[in-house]
Amino acid sequence: MKALYQTITPLVALALAALTGCPATSDEVRPPDDQFFFPTGMAIDEGQGSLFVSSANSDLRYDSGTITIVNLDRVEELLGGWLSGGQLPAGADCEADNTIATTLVCNEAEAIVASSSVRIGNFATEIGVQALDDGTARLFAAVRGDPSLTWIDFNPASRELECGGSGSMPRCDQDHRLNRLRNDESVGNLPPEPFGIYVDSADGFVILTHLTQGAVSLTDAPTDGSPPVVADAIGGVFDADPLTGARSALGAAARTPGGRVYVTSSSEERVQIFTVARAGNALPSLVPSDFFFLRDVLPSDDSRGIRFGGDGDVAYILNRSPAVLQVLDTSIRSTGQPSNALSQVVEICPNASNLAVGDMGAGDRVYVTCFREGQVWVLDPIGGGVDAIIDVGRGPQALAISEDNQKLYVTNFLEDTVAVVDLEVASPTENRVVLKLGRTRQSGGK
Repeated sequence: MKALYQTITPLVALALAALTGCPATSDEVRPPDDQFFFPTGMAIDEGQGSLFVSSANSDLRYDSGTITIVNLDRVEELLGGWLSGGQLPAGADCEADNTIATTLVCNEAEAIVASSSVRIGNFATEIGVQALDDGTARLFAAVRGDPSLTWIDFNPASRELECGGSGSMPRCDQDHRLNRLRNDESVGNLPPEPFGIYVDSADGFVILTHLTQGAVSLTDAPTDGSPPVVADAIGGVFDADPLTGARSALGAAARTPGGRVYVTSSSEERVQIFTVARAGNALPSLVPSDFFFLRDVLPSDDSRGIRFGGDGDVAYILNRSPAVLQVLDTSIRSTGQPSNALSQVVEICPNASNLAVGDMGAGDRVYVTCFREGQVWVLDPIGGGVDAIIDVGRGPQALAISEDNQKLYVTNFLEDTVAVVDLEVASPTENRVVLKLGRTRQSGGK
């Protein structure tokens, strides 16, 4: 049976909570504001000065999950003397890793903006960031435990998050947890198991994929900062897996801002393309436009993430069966339609969970998390080879790239850390973990 989840399922987690008698609202189980616990999603704001990390609270040790902010300027400060001469940062809770000479290990509190942390529902997955017209930003988090699309406003100048609630480390209020279509109880609910996110800042919408029912939903996200609204949802987009009966929609990405959105599935070897239609002041609607099958490499019926190269003319699709990265030519033909033709296949690790694309000056490189192996593979999609295999920690999940800082950030779900990888071309530490934020969790807690 295909593994759809990389985290503990809600039923298992609830069973664990019942066995331990954990009180859901007690102050004793309030989550910390300066630690990671089962970190999953990540995203960087447009200025690349703040890294947002969701903690999923997958063992229900605390009463909620969290969104925390990592100050990337502070990360660079911690690394300054370490990368130039192996010097520990003065006065910081850091030490050299006792097994990897190039890695600095620091308490994550050294870089987390603790006063800005907020609480969200349990089992968060991906995060997306929208740039707003006034220079601020808005976060969107797919939260399976509610289920909801939770939105949070972000002020880059003060590095503050706001999503209603009160007191220190507030819980995002109901108005910030979108779970009804058009905010109307009579219309229907958001489909269950929200998972993947694509945020279009330019055109003001969010595409959300769902692990069950083969569903895809659309949220109107005005760029003027008005409250977002779940505008549309379509179920049964993908056929059921013939062995398990499961339907899923997983990855979502667009060729260009405001353009076609491609959605992948782990239950069918088909990629569905959507456009977003707007008519006057009405809420937008989700329009299935075209689709194509991944049948050049069979079976290709377990696709995960999808990302595009910088100009939108190349798509990278992560597939588990077989374990390959499929590189597609998505350039526009004379007919006005994208080619969507396979141009390259690169073998990858089994059970890959996510991917990111960056260009550090040597062309696109695709970074793939290998959950079971504890690695990130660095792929040259044009040459069709593997540039590097990086041991990053247990259960790597999400990736985020700062091209300004020449760094890759990776959440390690099974050890409560974020690994920082140097991507500077020809650096002595290129494609090596130079910093771990957080100390590895042992069984039973930190």
